[in-house]
Amino acid sequence: MNKNTPLTIGVIGSGVIGTLTAYTLKKKNYSVSLFDENLPGTQTSMGNAGTFAHYACIPINSEDILKKLPFLLFSDSSPLSIQWKNLFSIYPWLIKFLQNCSKEKVNNIITKLSIILQKASIANNNLFNEINFGSLINNNETLYLYETEKDFLRDKKNNDLRKSKNIDLTEISTREINEIEPNLNKNFYRGTLFKGSKFTTNPLKFVNKIYEEFLKNNGKFFNKKIIKIKNEENEIIIQDNLNDSYTFDKLIICTGSFSNKLTKMLDETFPMISERGYHLMYNNCKNIISRPISVVNQGIYYIPMEEGLRAAGTVEIGMNDKSINTKRTNWMHKNTISNFNINNDPNKVWLGYRPTLPDSLPVIGKSKNNANIIYNFGHQHLGLTLATISAEIILNIIEDKKNRDFEAFSPNRFN
Repeated sequence: MNKNTPLTIGVIGSGVIGTLTAYTLKKKNYSVSLFDENLPGTQTSMGNAGTFAHYACIPINSEDILKKLPFLLFSDSSPLSIQWKNLFSIYPWLIKFLQNCSKEKVNNIITKLSIILQKASIANNNLFNEINFGSLINNNETLYLYETEKDFLRDKKNNDLRKSKNIDLTEISTREINEIEPNLNKNFYRGTLFKGSKFTTNPLKFVNKIYEEFLKNNGKFFNKKIIKIKNEENEIIIQDNLNDSYTFDKLIICTGSFSNKLTKMLDETFPMISERGYHLMYNNCKNIISRPISVVNQGIYYIPMEEGLRAAGTVEIGMNDKSINTKRTNWMHKNTISNFNINNDPNKVWLGYRPTLPDSLPVIGKSKNNANIIYNFGHQHLGLTLATISAEIILNIIEDKKNRDFEAFSPNRFN
């Protein structure tokens, strides 16, 4: 390739991870093409809780998970459930997950997440200064709520760990909670405010704003499904469902929980399952709260979105099928009406697929079988939070800049 010819890069997947990756590479004047069978941001990225959760260094892995497992998997009031019909497919992931629940491994995961989250906070603030998101970014800080003293003390270990990782948080009383959020339907024992945290009032518009900037920089988008990847004479050729072919110097795969469909074409698979996440939308409850609120023992986030109140969260370990678990959504609705004075049913029930590896860390790095193909997926609950820093890591990989802090996310850790 001629020195003056820009590197050609294909990015597959236009969720928040792929769109920000394409935008970041295009800023460096590479020739970048973004591919997706769906429109940017319209799949899992549009349905998240909207929080830039730089405080979220505590993984679902836990050293005492085994004694909690019966409650977590079988109780109707658990924030975790499992898609039993897919147990055979899920089982290998569960074994690897439990192997990552020793004290040593959990502490290592927390350290790795803390490092990337601190860098993500800086990267996201730079992005907010670079692109005018306007009212899409809200600076009201996330609030965790504890119904009882027991709930508060149970989470104290996690808050102490967060403090040890330089996460700035403040504990507030029942009175202070009611002062800042007067529309709660009950008195909570204590709260935790995460200082400096932010959220977006519309995750879909957030991705679309980045996508618009990508196009302004002469980035290209192809609304196509990629069905074949092959390597010929140091060039990567991809083929879409209409039998059109495209040739690149580098290829980035950012297709979330669907990524194994593409990596299998390169003789690589990853122990990844889907954390099926739901949200309920209450359009008549637009101004009921002023910030993201998580009732910790329920595992549910409540977020004031542009279109109304969103109840999001819980974890259903399973696969990428479209079946709605009404037990999950009914349980979320029951908790919502107990936390707020809401009489109506949700206007919308939504399901998305969080890509989750057994060590709660993303995969960011080169394919072992082709150094010109780079992976960027598996961000679990932290896709929105980590998208900007992940894109910067991809840029560094392409430009051969090494950083030991990010070696923990190498795809080779599973081989």
